[in-house]
Amino acid sequence: MDGGVVTDYTETHIKKQIIAYLKIRHIFNYHLRQGLGYYPGLPDRVLHVLGRAIYIEVKTAKGKLSENQKKFRDQCLADGIDYWIIRSVEELDVKLSEFKCEK
Repeated sequence: MDGGVVTDYTETHIKKQIIAYLKIRHIFNYHLRQGLGYYPGLPDRVLHVLGRAIYIEVKTAKGKLSENQKKFRDQCLADGIDYWIIRSVEELDVKLSEFKCEK
């Protein structure tokens, strides 16, 4: 793990914490629907920060990307699109602070 505080929370619990955090911070975000007919490997949420879209995939401390998620991530990074794997609200807070300082 490279940053952020990680607990033994479930992915669903982490997602709920992140949604609450983003609401408090007034950061526009939305869920990407997944299922039959959708592009495989879509991340969990999209954030709009400083005029940029950031894809985030929420994982537990030990969670790993599926092969489809890896392909989607790799395509985003190749296209210069921000893609973050987030394991806690604390990690998201740190990444957002760093992102805002870089811009």
